[in-house]
Formats: sequence, structure tokens, C-alpha cells
Amino acid sequence: MTHPAPTRPTHPAATSDTLRSADLPLDVETAAQAADDALRLRLGTTTRQEIDTWTTELRGRISLFTEEILDHAQTTGTRAVGWEVDQLLASAPKDGILVFSSYQHLCDLARMLRRLVTEHQKQTEAGRVGSAPEHMTMAAKGESEKAT
Repeated sequence: MTHPAPTRPTHPAATSDTLRSADLPLDVETAAQAADDALRLRLGTTTRQEIDTWTTELRGRISLFTEEILDHAQTTGTRAVGWEVDQLLASAPKDGILVFSSYQHLCDLARMLRRLVTEHQKQTEAGRVGSAPEHMTMAAKGESEKAT
């Protein structure tokens, strides 16, 4: 009897060998810059060690942003992104694989980090739009009490 293929990777993002949130700050600009810098690397002029170093950094940032995004209200979209991140992190090339495969994985990580940064910015802006500053609500409350 054949067994169906698992729908989730065996090693989700939360348990991967990436840098943890204590190691990296949740900084949108730095993360976006890291993704852009990684995408600027060229295969012919980049060593395997540089690719591995960038891969470790991007994996850490991806895990950090994924945790932050999934901590907010979960929607079908955020769960799908979490699943994609788990798949991407689980598909990391093993040692001894061709440099090209590692380079392609690095580019995939950089593009995913860009998506996560954009999603984080959307969630942050949506949180700000829904709430008014305290000084504005206090002023409005005081005016409504005077009217009564």
C-alpha cells in the first residue's frame, strides 16, 4: 500500500536551524535591504560560503517575519503564506549540492522575504488605520460630554 505524500513539511519554520528573533531585530528596512542585497549577488562572482551566509541570514529573517505575521489575526491568506514558508525552508539544499541550486534557493528566500515584509507593512498599516490617537479620542469624548 502506498502512503500519501505529506501536505506539510516535516520541519516547519519554527524548528528550522535559523537565527532566532533574539539574534535579529524586526526591522522592515533592514530586511528589505537584505533581500535586495541577496538578489544582487551574481552566481559567477559569489562563493558558496557567501551564499550559505546569506541563506542563514535570510532564513532567520523569514522565520522572524513569519512568526510576527502569524501572531496577528489568522486568515486563509496568512495561513497560506505560513505554509509556503514552511515548504521553502524545508526544501533547503543539502551539503554537497551544486552551487547553482543553493543560489536559486537563496533567490527564492529573498523573494519570500520581500513578500513577508510587504505583508507585515500591510498588517501594521491596517492596525494604525483602525485606531485613532489617544489625544484625538479624549478630545472628542470631552466635546461629546459638553454637548450633553
